[in-house]
Amino acid sequence: FLLIKKSNFPILKTTILTSVLFLFMSCTTKDKDDSVVLARVGNQVLTVKKLEILLPAKDRADISIKNFVGDWVDGELMFQAAANRGLLNEQRLLDSRDQYYKKIVVGALLETASSMTGDVSNDDVRSYYDSFSSGFVRHENEALIHLFKAIRLSDAKKITSILRKKNKKSSKEKIDELFSTFDVEIKTVTKGQLIKELDLPIFKTNKLGVVGPIKTGVGFHVVDVIDRYKKGSQRGLESVYDEIYQRIIKQKRVGVFTSLLDSLKEETNVFINSNYR
Repeated sequence: FLLIKKSNFPILKTTILTSVLFLFMSCTTKDKDDSVVLARVGNQVLTVKKLEILLPAKDRADISIKNFVGDWVDGELMFQAAANRGLLNEQRLLDSRDQYYKKIVVGALLETASSMTGDVSNDDVRSYYDSFSSGFVRHENEALIHLFKAIRLSDAKKITSILRKKNKKSSKEKIDELFSTFDVEIKTVTKGQLIKELDLPIFKTNKLGVVGPIKTGVGFHVVDVIDRYKKGSQRGLESVYDEIYQRIIKQKRVGVFTSLLDSLKEETNVFINSNYR
């Protein structure tokens, strides 16, 4: 199970914390677990079977699993220490746990109710964009870039040389090789978003093309500026599609919440002290 592709670590960190909390709350299992033990703290064990339940397959890169196991051990040590100090029976914590559980259940209810409203279609997104297009204007200059990273200056110079010849037919295979060999990001950046070592050379001119090599604190960078967008220009639908999609989803959920709450208030006998209305 160790030979699985790498994943985004920030997302993994959240997954680990959530999974560890879940594991603490479900230390017993009805099924016999004879799988390999990855870690043990006191009488609690983390096995391969438990890890496969708690950690999605897409997140099981070698380093990710090691981090997960380390976090599990640290968390279990702290949890057991809290238990030994009698904190499991502290009323304040029990009340907090119950409130947290209620929020999870309510969230599940809203998720179920929201799913009944239907998916967001491409027409929904386009209609929203057409109605609020004035709100999708760039507030700073932007650039669409390919950002290459290299540890050695010699590699950075090689990247720069190949990129500057990219318009030649013979260079296509070499360009493809760059993307498979070196660490590269393809993204749109706003002026002031990157560190100054990169931001200044990228935005000091309006030209397209290669910028670098640029030395930074983590090695060398080479930037290929593919396109530029001026401050005040309109952002295209393709660049704001995901943002609009999430806005519509949020609006639907708010509508579902309001409608469901109004309906429940009509069906249920609710009393609120007049001093707190």
